Amino acid sequence: MIRIKDIAEKAGVSPTTVSNVIHGNKKKVSEETVERIEKLLKELDYVPSMGARMLAGGGTRVIGVLVFEADGEKHHAEGHSFANILLRSLEQEIYKKNYYMLLHFTATPEDGIQFAATWNVEGLITLGFGTADNIKLQGSCHVPIVSIDVYYRDQRMANVGLDDKNGGYLMTKYLLESGHRRIGFAADNDVGVDHERWKGVCQACEEYGAKKACVRHIIIPEERAARTEYYRKHLDRILKEYDAMFFASDYYAVEAIALLSDAGINVPEDLSVAGFDDTESAAMCRPRLTTVHQDVEKKAQYAVKKLFDFIQGESRVSMTDRLPVTLVLRDSVKNR
Repeated sequence: MIRIKDIAEKAGVSPTTVSNVIHGNKKKVSEETVERIEKLLKELDYVPSMGARMLAGGGTRVIGVLVFEADGEKHHAEGHSFANILLRSLEQEIYKKNYYMLLHFTATPEDGIQFAATWNVEGLITLGFGTADNIKLQGSCHVPIVSIDVYYRDQRMANVGLDDKNGGYLMTKYLLESGHRRIGFAADNDVGVDHERWKGVCQACEEYGAKKACVRHIIIPEERAARTEYYRKHLDRILKEYDAMFFASDYYAVEAIALLSDAGINVPEDLSVAGFDDTESAAMCRPRLTTVHQDVEKKAQYAVKKLFDFIQGESRVSMTDRLPVTLVLRDSVKNR
């Protein structure tokens, strides 16, 4: 096994200097020396021991990622490509900091508090928790916490999110300009992110001058089997009452396109369909999905950077970031 002492001898520096480079403490090391040490580390396939890293840093070098899942059903890990991309990107960004990510699914903040204490994590990133639960975590965990996609009335907690309202606005404006007058906005709730997207839908209708009756908020079931049954029961009414369905996520939009196709209904000829997120499935389904694009990898980058700014004691850290969105026009919306 290659030791720090061996690297130091080859680089012509002290073991302390090599240790500082390995653990990211490069401020007092010249760029030339850093480059020489990093080259040797790569050439010799040096792998630092976890014990040594903990001793050097005075902590576990572990960042916890808490994902809320009701009743232990891991929806974020199964089928939802948005969350899969986000979790993968978080792990990559955390590893770049020479830390490790520990992922935990939970249905309660109390379990999250116990998780943080048991593993002695140095920071937490939360996904899927509501406002009250996040604030409870912050009050009990005593480590820096950054939430993702949460709306707080009083910004007491750091968060990275999206310009959700503008996303709902842009898509609805496009649907209206494409000739649609009977638009259904479908989501599985009316809080937080989905509520902001619905507010954007309403704003576009008001600015366009269309009557409010032309758009409705449809709450669809969270469980897949229940959604399938919902569409089976209400399909005729949906086709009669709407000429476009705007879903709060690509996952629900792509699922709806498949169910409509199975029922012999053509998208967009019989019904236009739009989504939100621009995940990989949006470009792979047929017809290709018109959607709202968000940069999921950048969201992970912002969350990790904000967390480490807190860990390193930075004095000026923004409490909230709202990343921009753009329209992606494909084939699932018809010009009427």
